[in-house]
Amino acid sequence: MDETSRHQSMAAALKRLPEGLPDKISLDSLLEKLGDQAIAFVLVVFAIPAIVPTPGIPAGMIFGTALAILSLQIIFGSRRLVLPGFLGRLSVSRTIIQMTADKAAPRLAKLEALLRPRGHVLAKYLGHVSIGIVIFLMAVLIALPIPFGNMLPGLAVLAIALGLAQRDDLAVLTGLVLAILSVLTSGAIIYGGWSLISAWFGLGQATV
Repeated sequence: MDETSRHQSMAAALKRLPEGLPDKISLDSLLEKLGDQAIAFVLVVFAIPAIVPTPGIPAGMIFGTALAILSLQIIFGSRRLVLPGFLGRLSVSRTIIQMTADKAAPRLAKLEALLRPRGHVLAKYLGHVSIGIVIFLMAVLIALPIPFGNMLPGLAVLAIALGLAQRDDLAVLTGLVLAILSVLTSGAIIYGGWSLISAWFGLGQATV
């Protein structure tokens, strides 16, 4: 399969992902199964649990941490992505992967239908280091226990990955805008929460 046909069938590849998986699969084995896919597809698979609710597991922490480690490897130009032992040994059930694929594949197909080659200048100008740094920041936000903090950074990673795969600068730009909004939104939530806690403790100290 050439790169073009592979990129155009991300939704189909995601739909087929649960086929042949055991009842429990480690992240290491999942990454190995994705080993012959483009890096963009690996990013898509690890970003989707941040967007699609996955009951029963702390998806944000697990997949956000995995994305952060993978993004560091992208920054340093690794051609094959790997996870460290402690994280690679974490496992998820096939049911979770099946449910995630069933929910996400139709939406991914709709997104792919909107994409087309619209230049690759932005990605080339930014380079893998800058792209990796943006994905790393989004992965950290996904991993942090911020209320409703997973969606925007997950969408940012998804848009950037799809844009890189389809050589669509508009999608990459959309992902960068979402990344900026993610930082601002998460920052506002953290600041608001800290302000409430500080005010509460300050009020408690004043009444003693």
